[in-house]
Amino acid sequence: MQSIEAIELNRLVIHGVSNMADEPEIAEKEELLTEGMRHFFEEHIRNCVKSSSAKTAKFTSTDATISQCAARIIERPEDFVEQAKVIGLWFAHNMERSSQVQTFLAVGLFTNPDNEERFIALLKMDPIRAFVRRANDNKFEQIQTLPDPTRQLLRYAVARPSNDDNRTDLIFRNQPAYKDEDPETSAMWQEAFLEAVEVATPRQMTQLVVKETEKWIQQNEEVLEEESATQLRNAVRTLAQSDELDVEAIATAALKDEQLVEEYVGRLLDKGLTETTFTPDKGWAERSARKTTYLCDDGVQITGPSDVIDDVVQVLPKTPDRKTRVVVETRKFQQK
Repeated sequence: MQSIEAIELNRLVIHGVSNMADEPEIAEKEELLTEGMRHFFEEHIRNCVKSSSAKTAKFTSTDATISQCAARIIERPEDFVEQAKVIGLWFAHNMERSSQVQTFLAVGLFTNPDNEERFIALLKMDPIRAFVRRANDNKFEQIQTLPDPTRQLLRYAVARPSNDDNRTDLIFRNQPAYKDEDPETSAMWQEAFLEAVEVATPRQMTQLVVKETEKWIQQNEEVLEEESATQLRNAVRTLAQSDELDVEAIATAALKDEQLVEEYVGRLLDKGLTETTFTPDKGWAERSARKTTYLCDDGVQITGPSDVIDDVVQVLPKTPDRKTRVVVETRKFQQK
């Protein structure tokens, strides 16, 4: 879902919820999508999809409220307003547990024009105080506005119907508004309203495999053959930039020893890897591969661009006592 490149907003409603009011303001009709309003919300959705802080999740059940509403909206877009009202009432019900005074929930149906796939966007838009000057008496009047797209929303979700074939059903953010936020308010968005459980993102799994592979190699350098260590390291870095990363296959090909394979894969699983075969975050892997870092004793590091560092740093074969000699040749040298 985070690979969505294009967004076309089709329909939108905005519900208002206030703990000071007897009833929530549930929208009865769609918003008129002027060019400015369409751009405003498309930018918000685009920022949500592309956010590096976005997490991924799976609905706890196909019977969950948001999961059901998403399925009905996407199957029958003409039922959007009716299902959006259900979402609004469900949101208002869960907001009763929150200490927050007032907020808005924007419910949007949008399409990815590249493949015509439909999604729903749920944007929790906490109003921002602003001041305007009245022309007749030059006095400032306080008003409330919706956060503009330059402000990252603290809570949002982009969802599709639950499907067993999909690893994830939605991306979301559930960031507390302040450090000491009421625990029930923090739990309200993901656990109560979305009814979803977090699943590791491709970026998180890619980072884990790349970083833990390097740590495992260093910790096992006494028993690893240099050729096997190099093959394992290079295979992970290369396949992290491909369409599929299979750590068991990589380990089996590089390590040969079944016991080492089990220890390596077990290390990754113990550190939080939930799947041994997954689609990696190629963008992160490509950026990471542009820099090579040699880690030495006592925290000493030699770092440089991957495409040129080997012109400066020469790694000599290990000595009989398994020490590595590193030679750095450079015309320009400066100590910082």
